[in-house]
This record gives sequence, structure tokens and C-alpha cells, in this order.
Amino acid sequence: MKKVLVFVHLWVGLVSGAVLSVVGITGSLYVFQPELTGLFYSQYYQTQNTGPVFPAAQVVQKAEAQFQEPIATLNFPTRELENYQIKLLKKKEWLFYDFHTGEFLGEMKQRRGVFEGILELHRQLTLGETGSLITGTCALLMAIVLLSTGLYLWFPRKKRLLKDGLRYKKGAGPKRRVYDLHNVTGFYASIPLFIMAVTGVNFAFPEETQTAFNQITATTERMPAGKKLKSAYVANAESIDVEQALQRMATYYPNHAKRSLAMPKDSVGTILFTFVEDPTVGAGPELRPMVYLDQYTGKEIYHFNPETSPRGARILRNWFIPIHFGEVGGYVTRVLWFVLGFLPAFLWVSGFVIWRNKKCKNKFATVKAG
Repeated sequence: MKKVLVFVHLWVGLVSGAVLSVVGITGSLYVFQPELTGLFYSQYYQTQNTGPVFPAAQVVQKAEAQFQEPIATLNFPTRELENYQIKLLKKKEWLFYDFHTGEFLGEMKQRRGVFEGILELHRQLTLGETGSLITGTCALLMAIVLLSTGLYLWFPRKKRLLKDGLRYKKGAGPKRRVYDLHNVTGFYASIPLFIMAVTGVNFAFPEETQTAFNQITATTERMPAGKKLKSAYVANAESIDVEQALQRMATYYPNHAKRSLAMPKDSVGTILFTFVEDPTVGAGPELRPMVYLDQYTGKEIYHFNPETSPRGARILRNWFIPIHFGEVGGYVTRVLWFVLGFLPAFLWVSGFVIWRNKKCKNKFATVKAG
């Protein structure tokens, strides 16, 4: 039995470890994305002005008039990013406008700059849906296979040996030191790595993850996938314009900060409002209400309320994002998550060295016997 588990742990680790190393390191780099984006691209994200807020409707009008293109998305200032961010329907670049004066600050192809590429590498390995499938599968393998087999192989068969599995042996030789680094470090990191993996799977397999949590929480009602929600097309009917959409948006969640407004991209698209209870990078759950409207009638198609929606949806929407990126405990867990993100690469390299050492040892024994 042990030989089988060693084989499974070894080869699943060697194959998936390369992917998990990339995902872990890029995840670490992304932990402090809001602050670093604001720092690296301060000319776009930081305002030097104070006073009244420049109305969102007017900044949209200004952008549409300036570039002769209708708006697709308006992001409000949240999470250390202090200015408006606008995406027009057919213009590739994101536009930035001062939150207090409405002044045009410039444009960038990637809204988060270099961190957009880091996030894409983290989630999809720059391979689109195929990459998402790969990263999600590797995260599942880590949560279900690598950690379970690793803990089984770590567990001492004799109680007197338990202390050896909990500490790094002093004065050990190079091979033993590598073994301890892999074995002991893997034990202590197993729970946070499991949490990272499970919450990360949700990004690759959202519907399957929701099904699982609905089963666990005895939730019968599903949260629909936003991309699948459609407006009821009406021939020759006019859609709600941006000003009307902003007026409707103002009627929801007066005690929350506005997060984004997304206008429909085609004749059956929806209007989407999102809000956030805490506009800073705070600790605890991240409460993000969402409202989808029919673009012709303005009627609600779906409304996610983070306090009253079905339990399974609340767990996924409120907790998985702050847990996955380490924000759930504030700066303490963010720093911890930053460090832990490098562990998959560390465990992969140390596991590879252990395998090579054993392979060389077996080869030497075979030569000596011959």
C-alpha cells in the first residue's frame, strides 16, 4: 500500500508541481495588487485633488464625447484605486478620469497594468479556458491527492518517532536535510495549502464548486452564472441608457460603495450593478451585492444579496475571494499567504531532489551488486 501511495504522490507531484509552482508564485505576487497597482500607476489611480465628487454620469458623457464610443464598463474608486476607470465598447484601452475634477488622466491597455498579466498567468497560464482547466485540475490534485497521500506518508508508524516528523533534525546531512525540509514543511503547510487549493478550484469550476457546496449546506437554490443571464429581446425597442442605469443604481444599497456598472454588449445582454460594503482592502468576508437588469424593461433578472441569498451562494461569494487572496484576516493573513504562495515551488523542487537522490542511490546499489 505504501509503495503505491509513494508512486502516486511522486508522479502526481512531479507533473502537477510545475503548474502549482507558477500558480503559487503568481498568487503571491498578486496578494498586494491593489496597493502596488496604485503605487506603480499612480498617475492614473491616485488623485491629487479633494472636494466634491465629480458625478459619474458626467464623466461617462465626457468619455463618450471624447472618443465617440459608447461605454461598456464604469468602475468606481475602491480598494486603494482612487479614480474612475472606464472601458468603451470598441476601444481596447481603459480610460482614467479624476474622481474629483473629471480630468482625463490617460489610458492603459491593461487596467491593472503588469498585474493583469500576473492574474492571467495565475488563473489560466495565458492559455485561456484550457489553462483554466489545467490550473483547476492541478489545484484539485493538490487538495485531494497530494496532501492526503503526503500526510499518510508523513505519519509515523511509531509514536516515539512523532517528534521527528514535527521538527528539522539538527546536524543532518544534505540528503536528510532536504527530506526534512520537504516532509516537515509540507506537514505544517498542509491546512493553508488545502484552503488555497479548494478556494482556487472555484475560479476554474464555479458551477461544480457551487453544486458541491449546495450539497454540503443543504441548499436547493442555485446562483445562476452571470454570463448566461439574458434580456428579453424586443425588436426596435430602445435600451436603458447609462444615465438611466446610474439613476436605477442609486436606488440600491445606499450604505454600500458603488463598485461597477456594466452595460449590455449586445441586444440580449444585461445591465449589471455591483457594490461593496467595504471599499477598502479590509478583513473578514467581502460582501459584494450584484443586480442584473433587463436592458429594455429595467426589471430585475437576478439579485444577489450577500446577507439573504441562499447559503451555498453566500459562502462562495462572500468568503472564497478574501480567503483565496489572504484578505480574510487583514494584513496578517495577507503576509502569510504571500509566503505560502512560494511553498508549492519549494515542495516541488525538494520533492524532485529527494526523487533524484533515491534514483541515484538505487543506480549505485545496482552497479555495486553487479
